[in-house]
Amino acid sequence: MNWAPVVELLGHLLMPESCPVCGKLASPLCPECLEKISAPAPPLPHCLRCGGASPCERHGRRYEVRSLTLHKGEARELLLTVKYGGSGLAARKMGAALGRLVGENERQGGWTIVPIPPHPRACFFPRGDSHLQWMARGLSRAVGVPVRECLRWKEKRTPQKRQPDSQSRRAMPEDSFVCAGAAPERVLLLDDVSTTGTTLLRAAQCLYGAGAQQVTSLCWSVARRT
Repeated sequence: MNWAPVVELLGHLLMPESCPVCGKLASPLCPECLEKISAPAPPLPHCLRCGGASPCERHGRRYEVRSLTLHKGEARELLLTVKYGGSGLAARKMGAALGRLVGENERQGGWTIVPIPPHPRACFFPRGDSHLQWMARGLSRAVGVPVRECLRWKEKRTPQKRQPDSQSRRAMPEDSFVCAGAAPERVLLLDDVSTTGTTLLRAAQCLYGAGAQQVTSLCWSVARRT
Protein backbone atom coordinates (compact mmCIF):
# COMPACT_ATOMS: atom_id res chain seq x y z
CA MET A 1 0.00 0.00 0.00
CA ASN A 2 1.21 3.50 -0.83
CA TRP A 3 1.02 5.33 2.49
CA ALA A 4 2.17 8.73 1.19
CA PRO A 5 -1.34 9.95 0.18
CA VAL A 6 -2.74 8.77 3.51
CA VAL A 7 -0.05 10.59 5.48
CA GLU A 8 -0.59 13.71 3.36
CA LEU A 9 -4.35 13.62 3.99
CA LEU A 10 -3.84 13.22 7.74
CA GLY A 11 -1.43 16.13 7.67
CA HIS A 12 -4.08 18.29 6.00
CA LEU A 13 -6.64 17.31 8.65
CA LEU A 14 -4.35 18.01 11.59
CA MET A 15 -2.62 21.10 10.18
CA PRO A 16 -4.68 22.46 7.27
CA GLU A 17 -2.62 24.13 4.56
CA SER A 18 -3.64 26.41 1.75
CA CYS A 19 -2.25 26.65 -1.75
CA PRO A 20 0.43 29.38 -1.77
CA VAL A 21 -0.76 30.48 -5.23
CA CYS A 22 -4.57 30.59 -5.12
CA GLY A 23 -5.21 30.18 -1.40
CA LYS A 24 -7.38 27.07 -1.73
CA LEU A 25 -7.66 25.31 1.63
CA ALA A 26 -6.51 21.75 2.29
CA SER A 27 -4.06 21.81 -0.60
CA PRO A 28 -0.32 22.48 -0.16
CA LEU A 29 -0.11 23.27 -3.88
CA CYS A 30 -2.94 22.87 -6.38
CA PRO A 31 -2.08 20.76 -9.43
CA GLU A 32 -3.79 23.40 -11.57
CA CYS A 33 -1.65 26.19 -10.12
CA LEU A 34 1.54 24.19 -10.52
CA GLU A 35 0.64 23.36 -14.11
CA LYS A 36 -0.15 27.00 -14.90
CA ILE A 37 3.22 28.16 -13.60
CA SER A 38 5.31 25.42 -15.20
CA ALA A 39 3.32 24.97 -18.43
CA PRO A 40 5.37 27.32 -20.68
CA ALA A 41 8.38 25.81 -22.42
CA PRO A 42 11.37 25.79 -20.02
CA PRO A 43 14.21 28.24 -20.72
CA LEU A 44 16.97 26.81 -22.88
CA PRO A 45 19.81 25.10 -20.97
CA HIS A 46 22.97 27.12 -20.58
CA CYS A 47 26.57 26.59 -19.49
CA LEU A 48 27.50 27.59 -15.95
CA ARG A 49 31.09 28.31 -16.95
CA CYS A 50 30.61 30.72 -19.83
CA GLY A 51 26.90 31.51 -19.82
CA GLY A 52 26.38 30.42 -23.41
CA ALA A 53 23.83 27.98 -24.75
CA SER A 54 24.44 24.35 -23.84
CA PRO A 55 26.00 22.26 -25.21
CA CYS A 56 28.65 24.92 -25.77
CA GLU A 57 31.74 24.75 -27.94
CA ARG A 58 34.16 25.12 -25.01
CA HIS A 59 32.61 22.96 -22.28
CA GLY A 60 30.08 20.69 -23.99
CA ARG A 61 27.48 19.60 -21.41
CA ARG A 62 29.96 19.38 -18.54
CA TYR A 63 28.44 22.39 -16.74
CA GLU A 64 24.92 22.36 -18.15
CA VAL A 65 22.09 23.81 -16.07
CA ARG A 66 18.41 23.29 -16.85
CA SER A 67 15.57 25.24 -15.24
CA LEU A 68 11.82 24.83 -15.31
CA THR A 69 10.84 28.50 -15.50
CA LEU A 70 12.07 32.07 -15.22
CA HIS A 71 12.54 33.60 -11.77
CA LYS A 72 9.73 36.12 -11.95
CA GLY A 73 6.03 36.54 -11.26
CA GLU A 74 4.12 33.66 -9.70
CA ALA A 75 7.04 31.24 -10.16
CA ARG A 76 9.27 33.47 -8.03
CA GLU A 77 6.57 34.13 -5.42
CA LEU A 78 5.80 30.42 -5.11
CA LEU A 79 9.46 29.56 -4.56
CA LEU A 80 9.90 32.28 -1.93
CA THR A 81 6.74 31.21 -0.11
CA VAL A 82 7.82 27.57 -0.02
CA LYS A 83 11.41 28.43 0.87
CA TYR A 84 10.54 30.66 3.82
CA GLY A 85 7.09 29.34 4.70
CA GLY A 86 8.18 25.80 5.45
CA SER A 87 5.70 23.90 3.27
CA GLY A 88 7.49 20.62 2.65
CA LEU A 89 4.59 19.06 0.76
CA ALA A 90 4.46 21.97 -1.70
CA ALA A 91 8.24 21.77 -2.16
CA ARG A 92 7.95 18.05 -2.89
CA LYS A 93 5.37 18.76 -5.59
CA MET A 94 7.69 21.38 -7.11
CA GLY A 95 10.50 18.84 -7.11
CA ALA A 96 8.31 16.32 -8.88
CA ALA A 97 7.54 18.93 -11.56
CA LEU A 98 11.28 19.16 -12.26
CA GLY A 99 11.03 15.64 -13.67
CA ARG A 100 10.21 17.33 -16.98
CA LEU A 101 13.86 18.34 -17.19
CA VAL A 102 15.23 14.81 -16.78
CA GLY A 103 15.83 12.83 -19.96
CA GLU A 104 15.11 9.13 -20.44
CA ASN A 105 18.81 8.25 -20.41
CA GLU A 106 19.08 9.87 -16.96
CA ARG A 107 16.27 7.68 -15.62
CA GLN A 108 17.91 4.38 -16.58
CA GLY A 109 20.08 4.01 -13.50
CA GLY A 110 23.51 5.14 -12.45
CA TRP A 111 22.42 8.70 -11.68
CA THR A 112 22.11 10.27 -8.22
CA ILE A 113 20.31 13.43 -7.10
CA VAL A 114 22.54 15.66 -4.95
CA PRO A 115 20.86 18.77 -3.47
CA ILE A 116 22.75 21.93 -2.56
CA PRO A 117 23.07 21.78 1.26
CA PRO A 118 21.56 24.41 3.57
CA HIS A 119 23.93 26.98 5.01
CA PRO A 120 25.22 26.10 8.48
CA ARG A 121 23.85 28.21 11.27
CA ALA A 122 24.03 28.34 15.05
CA CYS A 123 20.82 26.95 16.49
CA PHE A 124 19.97 25.39 19.84
CA PHE A 125 17.05 23.47 18.37
CA PRO A 126 17.15 21.08 15.41
CA ARG A 127 15.59 22.53 12.29
CA GLY A 128 13.37 20.68 9.90
CA ASP A 129 14.40 19.54 6.47
CA SER A 130 15.10 22.30 3.97
CA HIS A 131 12.87 22.99 0.98
CA LEU A 132 15.61 21.57 -1.27
CA GLN A 133 15.62 18.30 0.64
CA TRP A 134 11.86 18.07 0.09
CA MET A 135 12.27 18.99 -3.57
CA ALA A 136 14.91 16.28 -3.95
CA ARG A 137 12.47 13.70 -2.57
CA GLY A 138 9.76 14.81 -4.98
CA LEU A 139 12.14 14.63 -7.93
CA SER A 140 13.42 11.26 -6.78
CA ARG A 141 9.92 9.81 -6.68
CA ALA A 142 9.05 11.28 -10.08
CA VAL A 143 12.09 9.95 -11.98
CA GLY A 144 13.18 6.94 -9.90
CA VAL A 145 16.63 8.31 -9.09
CA PRO A 146 18.05 8.05 -5.54
CA VAL A 147 19.10 11.01 -3.41
CA ARG A 148 22.45 11.37 -1.68
CA GLU A 149 23.29 14.40 0.47
CA CYS A 150 27.06 14.31 0.11
CA LEU A 151 27.86 18.03 -0.17
CA ARG A 152 28.43 20.47 2.67
CA TRP A 153 29.69 24.02 2.94
CA LYS A 154 33.37 24.15 3.85
CA GLU A 155 32.79 27.05 6.21
CA LYS A 156 30.06 29.44 7.21
CA ARG A 157 29.44 31.95 4.42
CA THR A 158 26.98 34.74 3.77
CA PRO A 159 24.22 33.26 1.56
CA GLN A 160 24.20 34.42 -2.05
CA LYS A 161 20.88 36.23 -1.64
CA ARG A 162 22.50 38.56 0.91
CA GLN A 163 25.44 39.46 -1.29
CA PRO A 164 25.28 43.12 -2.40
CA ASP A 165 25.75 42.55 -6.14
CA SER A 166 26.48 40.05 -8.91
CA GLN A 167 30.22 40.61 -8.64
CA SER A 168 30.15 39.58 -4.98
CA ARG A 169 28.10 36.50 -5.86
CA ARG A 170 30.61 35.44 -8.50
CA ALA A 171 33.48 35.92 -6.04
CA MET A 172 32.48 32.77 -4.12
CA PRO A 173 35.72 30.79 -3.45
CA GLU A 174 36.24 27.76 -5.66
CA ASP A 175 36.64 25.52 -2.60
CA SER A 176 33.36 26.57 -0.97
CA PHE A 177 32.06 22.98 -0.94
CA VAL A 178 33.45 19.66 0.24
CA CYS A 179 32.16 16.22 -0.69
CA ALA A 180 31.81 13.45 1.86
CA GLY A 181 33.67 10.54 0.31
CA ALA A 182 33.78 9.81 -3.40
CA ALA A 183 31.17 11.58 -5.47
CA PRO A 184 28.54 9.62 -7.43
CA GLU A 185 29.65 8.94 -11.00
CA ARG A 186 26.68 10.75 -12.58
CA VAL A 187 24.94 13.53 -10.69
CA LEU A 188 21.74 15.52 -11.01
CA LEU A 189 22.74 18.56 -8.94
CA LEU A 190 19.67 20.32 -7.50
CA ASP A 191 19.19 23.96 -6.48
CA ASP A 192 16.14 26.21 -6.22
CA VAL A 193 17.19 29.18 -8.35
CA SER A 194 20.15 30.10 -10.51
CA THR A 195 20.92 33.82 -10.49
CA THR A 196 24.58 34.05 -11.47
CA GLY A 197 24.95 30.25 -11.38
CA THR A 198 27.98 30.47 -9.08
CA THR A 199 26.64 28.19 -6.34
CA LEU A 200 25.89 25.42 -8.84
CA LEU A 201 29.22 25.96 -10.58
CA ARG A 202 31.22 25.65 -7.35
CA ALA A 203 29.24 22.58 -6.31
CA ALA A 204 29.77 20.96 -9.73
CA GLN A 205 33.50 21.69 -9.57
CA CYS A 206 33.65 20.06 -6.14
CA LEU A 207 31.83 16.96 -7.38
CA TYR A 208 34.13 16.65 -10.41
CA GLY A 209 37.12 16.97 -8.10
CA ALA A 210 35.70 14.16 -5.95
CA GLY A 211 35.35 11.77 -8.88
CA ALA A 212 32.09 12.57 -10.67
CA GLN A 213 32.16 11.94 -14.41
CA GLN A 214 29.06 13.91 -15.37
CA VAL A 215 27.15 16.62 -13.50
CA THR A 216 23.90 18.09 -14.81
CA SER A 217 22.40 20.92 -12.77
CA LEU A 218 18.65 21.35 -12.31
CA CYS A 219 16.80 24.24 -10.69
CA TRP A 220 13.24 25.47 -10.33
CA SER A 221 13.91 28.89 -11.87
CA VAL A 222 16.62 30.94 -13.50
CA ALA A 223 17.13 34.70 -13.52
CA ARG A 224 16.95 36.20 -16.97
CA ARG A 225 20.40 37.24 -18.14
CA THR A 226 20.84 40.72 -19.51
